[in-house]
Amino acid sequence: EKLSIGSYGTEGEQLDFSYYDTATIAAATTTHTLFSTPYGTGKNKNMTNLPIAGQIPQGQHMDVRSVALFYKSSAAKGTAGIQKLYDLFEQTTLEIKLQNKESLGIWTIQEIPGATTLVAVTPTAAGDNLPFIQPTYRGCKKLNRKVVLAALTPFSVILTHWTAADASCANDLLKVSLQGILTRVT
Repeated sequence: EKLSIGSYGTEGEQLDFSYYDTATIAAATTTHTLFSTPYGTGKNKNMTNLPIAGQIPQGQHMDVRSVALFYKSSAAKGTAGIQKLYDLFEQTTLEIKLQNKESLGIWTIQEIPGATTLVAVTPTAAGDNLPFIQPTYRGCKKLNRKVVLAALTPFSVILTHWTAADASCANDLLKVSLQGILTRVT
């Protein structure tokens, strides 16, 4: 009998959810402000799913409990290109900020996926460097304290390359996902 009762309560719902946004790496660009362009205005939903620039929509509240990082190369990379990618990971920070507040957290992007060993090796035989250039990642950084993003409160996620990205990383995609519990009015 309970199966016939509706899926949504009258007082809202909580979802295991993520808001994500994507930056395109460019050798001349040293700062990317993520979540500043909503989908439908220059970005498709595969690039971002935030419907309002820099704000959680009215009627929603997000408790961010982890930050995940996804990287997609625009072209195959040799050993030198892998080293430049590792340099990018080490020399780039991700920062979460609320408007008129100090930083809520800042990490190197090397730290977020758990890339503890980044070694590019020139192989002596084809394929013998795969364990080194593809380290095991845990995929996301679990936050010790949740970051609360309230409805219509301006926020940003800032990627800063403290050394300009190498040309071999140009047009690569770097996606950041803020993961946690989304509470919304139904």
